[in-house]
Amino acid sequence: MDPGYTVLGIEHVHITAPAELQDDVAEWYRSCLSLEPLEKPEGTLSHGAWFRAGAQELHISVDEHNPPRESHFALVVDNLDPIIECLREHGCHIEQATTIPGRHRFFTRDPAGNRIEIVHHDEEATVVSQEDARAEARARVLHEEK
Repeated sequence: MDPGYTVLGIEHVHITAPAELQDDVAEWYRSCLSLEPLEKPEGTLSHGAWFRAGAQELHISVDEHNPPRESHFALVVDNLDPIIECLREHGCHIEQATTIPGRHRFFTRDPAGNRIEIVHHDEEATVVSQEDARAEARARVLHEEK
């Protein structure tokens, strides 16, 4: 069944932090994960922060509720050792994860308790970029229209 649309990928991930931790959480993403801060566009709330994470974005907003225990987002990195070292230098816990063939991974948490999976794919594993996924989806749609 053709629904008439194609999901092209994830545009951004949204996480929360309590008001008293929002600056600490934003600084953690800048210093521990080296994400590039983005200027928030007009029409968005003044609190929180936005970051570039590869082809996607990470948005942080204020919410007093604690994050759920198991929910998380995953970041793909090109080298695990330096990020593990940086996280440990910042006092972060490294939680081992079960083995998935072709992937090396672990979990950590930001200062607000948001759970983050850090993944490194083996050399032979392929990570499809958002641009590649969009191009593939467009080609599929154009092919089906013919």
